[in-house]
Amino acid sequence: MAGRSRKWLWAAGIVAALIVVPTAVFWPQISMILMFIQASKPPATPFADTLQPPAPDYGSPASWAALPDRKDDADVVPAMDTTDGQAAAPVDVFFIHPTTYFSNKTWNAPVDEPTAKDITDQDILRNQASAFNKCCRVYAPRYRQIAFGAQQGAPEEAGKGWDLAYSDVRAAFEHYLQHFNHGRPFIIASHSQGTMHALHLMEDLLTGKPLREKLVAAYLIGIPIPTDVFTQTLPDIPLCAAPEQTGCAITWNAIGPSADTSLFHSIQHRYPSGQKASIVGKALACTNPVGWKTDEEPGARAAQLGGVRFAMGTGAPPKPDPALVDAQCRKGWLVISTPAPKAYREVLLGPDMYHVYDYSLFYVDIRENAQTRVKAFLQTVSLPPPH
Repeated sequence: MAGRSRKWLWAAGIVAALIVVPTAVFWPQISMILMFIQASKPPATPFADTLQPPAPDYGSPASWAALPDRKDDADVVPAMDTTDGQAAAPVDVFFIHPTTYFSNKTWNAPVDEPTAKDITDQDILRNQASAFNKCCRVYAPRYRQIAFGAQQGAPEEAGKGWDLAYSDVRAAFEHYLQHFNHGRPFIIASHSQGTMHALHLMEDLLTGKPLREKLVAAYLIGIPIPTDVFTQTLPDIPLCAAPEQTGCAITWNAIGPSADTSLFHSIQHRYPSGQKASIVGKALACTNPVGWKTDEEPGARAAQLGGVRFAMGTGAPPKPDPALVDAQCRKGWLVISTPAPKAYREVLLGPDMYHVYDYSLFYVDIRENAQTRVKAFLQTVSLPPPH
């Protein structure tokens, strides 16, 4: 019985690795643990018998968590960096948020569910999407994300939830292309659940198509991605091997040296082409954001530009934490040293599991690298006239 209980607890940790959890500011940790225990079960009602939330209307600003021409949480900037460059930015970023709905009451979340909205806006937009507001206009759709509990369902049932969530992401991207893009280059950025949807989006609408030429880069963070996704499914979107390379993809999963990565092996990922395979026995892609290479050369702490961790809600913008960690890609995982500030260690998904902080740990590095890639891309193309 003890062995079974231990196995269940590890399984809960695996599932948690697919999502981003709110900070202790929003919920006390004890309450959060209890919530995960309850929410880790799949919904009791079959998907077919569940009344799904209404589809978002992407013609309405309410269906967007971030838009560049209005004030929202994607506009924040760290202290000593006063540049929210969205107004004059020549490039867009389409940002797909991770799981922020922690429930087993339904398979997919309503886009107006209050708690999920608050976590998306006050945590995710601030700590992830805002990293791109110096180079780019930020578009971040709300979508009927597959719920935390629903990810525990049988593959056939959970697959329906994943498909519904992706249908919204695709509809949002198509609306963006038709009404907002006006021929501009763009970045795709995502985390965790959002990265799964980003991979499908790239397979369906970018690879092998003319739109691929508008892609500056794709920051596909927070999910272990086999290298064959890029060599086989997305053959014209390679892994970025240099900081100024464009038309390529970046990915990492931050862990410490004592992390047990075998916990990820039972995760049934939904990679492009409908694959539902575990990562067992597969080579994994990894980009080191300290240097932006894909080899296993260590990135020294002194070379790391810094992390930023915004508090949820309001408050003075934090100063960056420079030289925060060493980083090295090892067998497809980004292994980092322990960050000293507690802000990057408040919610770990098991020993040395830094999933929650994949963006925050390298916030300044991402912010500067996105600018570098945008500048390199613009040197090779002619922009459409201002709209």
